[in-house]
Amino acid sequence: MERYSIEPAKLSLERFFELTRSKKLIPSRITLHHKTRERFRLLAGLGIENLAQLTGALGNKKKIQQVASSTGIPVEILVLLKREAGSYMAKPFPLSDFPGIPYEFTEVLKSRGIRNTRDFFENVQSSSQRREISTSTGIPESRLQEIYSLCDLSRITGVGSLYARIIFEAGIRSTLDFANTNAEIHNEKYMKVIEKSGYPAKPLAEDDIRYCIDYAKVILEMAGIMKKPRS
Repeated sequence: MERYSIEPAKLSLERFFELTRSKKLIPSRITLHHKTRERFRLLAGLGIENLAQLTGALGNKKKIQQVASSTGIPVEILVLLKREAGSYMAKPFPLSDFPGIPYEFTEVLKSRGIRNTRDFFENVQSSSQRREISTSTGIPESRLQEIYSLCDLSRITGVGSLYARIIFEAGIRSTLDFANTNAEIHNEKYMKVIEKSGYPAKPLAEDDIRYCIDYAKVILEMAGIMKKPRS
C-alpha cells in the first residue's frame, strides 16, 4: 500500500540536505540556502540521520534552543528548517473540501470510516476496492476514481482542495502527472480552467509551481516510483 504521506524515517538527512540546497524555496525560507552544508554537518554531528529524527530534535521551543546551543545554528534558522521539514508531511483534510464532490457521497464514505483525504487514498487505492465500495454505496466507480485522483494530488505540498480540483480539470490526474509537467504549460492550463469555470483562485507564480513539482518528485522517489536524480 502506498502511504498518503512520506515516511520521514526513510528520508535521510543527507537527502534532505540535497533537496533543501537544490530546491526552489519559497521567499520566507530562502535563508536556508546560506551555509547549508555547514549547518547540516553540525546537525549530523548530533546523531541526526533522517527527517524523523530531525523533526523530533526540533519538536518544541526548548528543543530548538538546545540544538541552537549545541551547534551554534541560529534559532530562527532552525525554526525555518523545522517548517521546511514539516512541509514534507502531507496534511489530510475532509473530502467535502473538494469542490464538485456531492455532499451525499462524502457522508456515505464517512459512514464507512473514510473521513478525509488520507483515509480515502490509503483505503481505496485499487480498482477492486473502488468496485466494492461502489457496489455497497451506490457511488459510481468513475466518481470514486475522481476522488482518488484528487486525494493523490492533495499529497503535494502547496496543493489544496481547490488547486487539486483545478488541475484535475486541466487533465493532471496524479502525482506522477504533476511531477512530469512543465511549469509554464501547467500555468497556462491552470489559468484556462479558472477562466472557464470561474473558480475563486488566484494566479500562480511559476516558481511556486516548480516548488510543487519538486515535492511531487520527492513523493515518487520515496515510493520507489521515480529514481533519485544523479548529482
